[in-house]
Amino acid sequence: MELKGYVYANDGLTISIKAMHTQMSLLNVHTDNIANYGIPGYQKKSPVITSFAEVLGPNAVDSATNTEIGRLRRSGYPLDVALNTKGYFQKLNAYGGVDLTRDGRFQLDKDGYLKALDGKRILSASGLPIRLPYIPENLEKELKITPGGEVLLYNLKKGSVTSAATIGVANEQGSAASEVDMKQGYVEDSNVMLQDEYMAIMPLRREFEANRQMFIVQNDNLSRMIQELGRAQ
Repeated sequence: MELKGYVYANDGLTISIKAMHTQMSLLNVHTDNIANYGIPGYQKKSPVITSFAEVLGPNAVDSATNTEIGRLRRSGYPLDVALNTKGYFQKLNAYGGVDLTRDGRFQLDKDGYLKALDGKRILSASGLPIRLPYIPENLEKELKITPGGEVLLYNLKKGSVTSAATIGVANEQGSAASEVDMKQGYVEDSNVMLQDEYMAIMPLRREFEANRQMFIVQNDNLSRMIQELGRAQ
C-alpha cells in the first residue's frame, strides 16, 4: 500500500539559517520590551512559538500581551490618570477609528478638549470626544476626576460643581469595561521587568551563536567539497 503525504527535508545550512532567523524574532520581542520600558502604560509582550517552528522559521513566532497592571507612581499633575484595573483609555485617531492605550498622561488644548500626548482626543463613556465647557484657571483645585472616571469642574467663585464627562474605558475586546478604578495624579509605569528580559535574552544569544558556528562549519565543508570536485574534473 502506498502512503501519500508530505515529506519535508532541509539541508543543514537551511536549518541553521531558519533557526537563526527564529531566534532573532524572539530576541526582537525582548529588545522591544527593553526599549519601551520607560513608556508609561506600556504592556510587555511575551514571545509565543507555534507548532512546526523548524519548518516555518520566524513565521512561527508571535507575541502575546501581558495585561498585568504596572506600578502606579504619583506625579501630582491633575491631568495624569492611571488605571488601577485592566482596560484601556480610548483615543480618536485621524481615520475616525479608536486606538486603545493605558497611558493616561492627558492634556487640554485651547478649545478645552482632553487629549493624549500624541494629540489624539480622549473619548468619553458615550463615545464622544471629551470637551470641557471652560478651561479651569487652577487645575489642581478646580478639576477632579473620580475613581469612576467622572470629570468634575469646581467653580470656586460660584461654589458650584459641573460634571463635564466620564472618561471611557474599554476592555480588550473593545466594549465598555465592567470595572473601573482611576487614580488622578498618578502614572502607571510599564509592567516590564528588565531583569526578566535580560535573563530571557541570554540563552537566545547562546543558541544563535551555536547555530551561527554550525552554519560556518557546514559552509566551510561545502566550499571545500566544491573545490575538490573542481580539481577532480
